[in-house]
Amino acid sequence: MDPEATVFEWGSISKTFVWVSVMQLVEDRKIDLETDIRTYLPDGFLKNLRFAEPVTLLHLMNHTAGFEEELLDLRYYSASEEIPFKEVLSAHQPKQVYPPGTVSAYSNYGAALAALIVEEASGQSYKDYIKEHILLPLGMTHTSVGPFWMDVDGLLDHKAKGYSYTGKGFRREDEMHLRMYPAGAMNGTAADLLLFAEWLAKEPGEEIRLFKSPETKERLFKETWCSYGANAGLSHGFWQYANHPGILGHEGGTYGFKTQFWVEPEAERAILILTNVMETDYCSAIMEAVIEQDARPLKQEVGSRDLSMLFGDYLPARSAWSYVGKIQARMQIIQISKEGEENLRLKMPLADKDLLYEPVGEYQFYCAEAIPEERSLAFSVLDGRVTSMTFRLAHDYVPAGPLNGFAGSFLSLGSYILLTVLWLAILIVLSSKIVCKRSSFQWQRIILPICGLILGAAGIAGMFHWFSLYTIISTELNIVAGIGIAAAICGIFTGFSYVVKRKNRASVLTIVLFALQIISAWMLGFLTVV
Repeated sequence: MDPEATVFEWGSISKTFVWVSVMQLVEDRKIDLETDIRTYLPDGFLKNLRFAEPVTLLHLMNHTAGFEEELLDLRYYSASEEIPFKEVLSAHQPKQVYPPGTVSAYSNYGAALAALIVEEASGQSYKDYIKEHILLPLGMTHTSVGPFWMDVDGLLDHKAKGYSYTGKGFRREDEMHLRMYPAGAMNGTAADLLLFAEWLAKEPGEEIRLFKSPETKERLFKETWCSYGANAGLSHGFWQYANHPGILGHEGGTYGFKTQFWVEPEAERAILILTNVMETDYCSAIMEAVIEQDARPLKQEVGSRDLSMLFGDYLPARSAWSYVGKIQARMQIIQISKEGEENLRLKMPLADKDLLYEPVGEYQFYCAEAIPEERSLAFSVLDGRVTSMTFRLAHDYVPAGPLNGFAGSFLSLGSYILLTVLWLAILIVLSSKIVCKRSSFQWQRIILPICGLILGAAGIAGMFHWFSLYTIISTELNIVAGIGIAAAICGIFTGFSYVVKRKNRASVLTIVLFALQIISAWMLGFLTVV
């Protein structure tokens, strides 16, 4: 690997360029961090805001705008597909599911929206803005911003091959061409990224500046958000490293690359880790070796507390809540239970994670055996109920509730699959009886299990489709949902016709089973058009 020539996908490190751009425009008084972002966007652009409180650029920087996860149509497969960036953000807008400023839910869409505001305020395309105001001043001549990396001649000739690691070894991964490219599509050399890191890490007053005033650079690294009890916060979009608020930066990950970017201005130190393997633990181990972790926090004396409100299931705030994408979030469910008198047991059933946390403060807990970003666990409590849980830096989790918890998710998915198999069995039995002339043909009896089988097959197809993250195409999901909705409607009318005609227990049981399948499909998001 040649740091001067070898090109890596930087992933979400790209977001740090968005935040620097925003601060440049703040310095030029073209935008304000506390102003409603609708001031800078075309009238009526944001269609899914639910709360009266305004969304500001600071909310976007802190990932507290309240957006649900959006993973639809994120990827281009050829340059001929590229559409204007504004159209990308207008096409599939995530719903606002939290009041602004209440919960930190990491959002690629929010970062991309900030980049669109950079375009609107500057009068330049984002690619042109970054090139003129960041890349050229720093001499970053081997860095590409756009989704197809064609803005630098010969860049792709030196690009590393990306891999992921599976139980069977390394697997070659395709290149990532992101539609929301400002949030994670930058490609470049380690030497170029070091130029950016060096400037951020140096004390204000250096000859090469991205800001006109040293005060702007100092302001950039001032903390703007920290979830309750978190061992790290956010500084205008830059993450603080676990237990080290003076070290700021960002991680990045694509299918074939994993990167880390950290600067420590007080020590004028920069730490870059660029790998062509999507393997998180390796990068974390390097950082833990480079940075001496803080000691266990001092235990605070707290009075008697009712910990029972903390027990239960939690989902990442960064979740899709309104369509089939909720399945992906439920794979990350965290279960909190009591262990002894004051300790908590944290489990992730689908990730083989089991950690014991001891109390260190008011609804704050600590686990020395966890990886650095998971050592702190804290619960925000309001009026006797948990509003959010802090885990993994400043990434918040929210109470799942009985329907969205592990048991509810398991039952809904299990019943859905079981009923699909049951309809297949019923259809085979009925068909064989009709063929063998042991039963007369009754169209209601045949059509209902056909509808149930189609509904089940459509949902299962959508579920498998969803597991291919970054390849989810809304058109395909809408076809799946449309087929499921059509089968559900047809089955309801057929079922009621069957009940009216037969008026027996078998007919009633059949329509009840079909109704249960529809409920399960709705809970899983299989009937939601996106």
